[in-house]
Amino acid sequence: MRRIPRETWVLVADGASARLFRNLGSENGQVRLHQEEALQLDPAEGVMPSVLPSDMPMREAEEASFARQLAQRLNQAALVDRYEHLVLAADPQTLGQIRQMLHEKARNRVLAELPKNYTNAPREQIERALAPDF
Repeated sequence: MRRIPRETWVLVADGASARLFRNLGSENGQVRLHQEEALQLDPAEGVMPSVLPSDMPMREAEEASFARQLAQRLNQAALVDRYEHLVLAADPQTLGQIRQMLHEKARNRVLAELPKNYTNAPREQIERALAPDF
């Protein structure tokens, strides 16, 4: 894993919940995450993707909607320069959904992607996963 600069946003997500962290570690590669937000799937606030297969189960449709909400949040923040660097850690399906909906300005800020679900992992475990290899 490459070094994660100070102030990097780290989004840890699955299809139903997400945690947004900010790295407060030092520039020498130390990762120390501070949780900024916890987000939960709220079907009432869903923004369904424009094209969904008609036979898609409701739970999958809700998860796709949540991934879209997360991507929109990252896009809006990137467009107003709220973050310079981004790390995405999510189960492979959610990661793929978010990735395809990222605006170019957000996509260009992605330093790393971890195709693993860390949403219920302790902060320390996420920090270890992001620590640079020496």
